[in-house]
This record gives sequence, C-alpha cells and structure tokens, in this order.
Amino acid sequence: MEQFLQLVKDYWPIALVGLLVIVAFQWIVRSLFRLVAILAVVGVILVVFFQFSSDQVINMGRTAVKNTEKVVQQTITPLLNNELKDADITFQPDGTYEMKTASIRITGKKGESKATVYYKEEKWDVDIGQLGNLFQEQLKKAEDAAELKAQ
Repeated sequence: MEQFLQLVKDYWPIALVGLLVIVAFQWIVRSLFRLVAILAVVGVILVVFFQFSSDQVINMGRTAVKNTEKVVQQTITPLLNNELKDADITFQPDGTYEMKTASIRITGKKGESKATVYYKEEKWDVDIGQLGNLFQEQLKKAEDAAELKAQ
C-alpha cells in the first residue's frame, strides 16, 4: 500500500489525468444511456399507444436524420464554403497549419484527419473530411504554394 501511495505521489499528474479520463468516460456513458433510454421510451409509446408499427418508428428516425443532414448541407455548407474561399493559410515548420477567415479559424496538422475549428469563443474538434472538398482544395493549394516558396 505504501508503494502505491508513493507511486501516486511521484506521478500525481498522470494519476490525476487518469482519474479525469475515467470520470469523463463515465459521464459520457451515462449520458448516452439516458439518451437511448429516452428514445426507447418514445418508440415504445408510439408503438403501444399510437398504434405505429416498429418499422414506421424506425423510418421516422431515419427520416429525421436525413432531414437534419439535408438542412446542414443547405445552410451550413454554403456558409462554410463562402468563408473558405478567402481564407489565409499559414504553415509551420512542424507540419501544422492555420486557416483564418473573417469569422473562423481552423488549426490542424498535415496528414491528420482531425482539426480544431474556432468560432468566437467556441472550439470544436472535427474530422476535416466533413468540412468538404473546398477545404481540402484550399489546403492543397496553399501547401503547394508554400512548397514552391520554400524552394
């Protein structure tokens, strides 16, 4: 027991991070369980009390997801594309890049699929593949221009 306490004293930052990861994981699992439970209750109510078939309830869920994707494609994607057309992109020697527009900033590392998007005081980690082809094209053009400049 004393060895364990000494180990924790010596490596307290790692122990603290491990504890925080466990707490965060537990919180995420609980939240997901609550969400699934609520959706299951709604589904059961629709089937039992409103005489919907289970296939109809499943199709309602699929339709809701498709409609959400459609709204994103019609509203958010054009806004993002307009922003990215005039973006300033800088590359660092360590392989990281920063793309700045009038209202957003995107940082990431070449070759990685994850990037961080900053908007006002908000920050999100996203898969850059979801940002669209225009983002990839702008990044590639800027990377090619930076390589030509370096030569």
